Amino acid sequence: MTLSETILSTIPGDSSARLVVMLVQTDDGSHMELRQQSWGGDGVEWFTQNSIRLESDQVAALKATLGVSSGVNNNRQRLPQSFGRLPKASSWEPRIVRADSA
Repeated sequence: MTLSETILSTIPGDSSARLVVMLVQTDDGSHMELRQQSWGGDGVEWFTQNSIRLESDQVAALKATLGVSSGVNNNRQRLPQSFGRLPKASSWEPRIVRADSA
């Protein structure tokens, strides 16, 4: 049973797609979800195409993979610098939304 879902970030894609990073809290604990959403038009609006559940150790591993930290093996390939910048015309803004189930 889901107790609450919190949107941590909405990452825009093209005009009809986006990625939503969610914190999901249940009776059994918490996990994160990455939800790929598509725009269905007026009346349907955004709907989830698929989602990936990430446990806490997976979130930590993903963070370590994408982040730069001291002690990283110098032989590892780094991400391109462009991956660390938002586009200049980005409409991204941080939002936290909470929806509690009845």
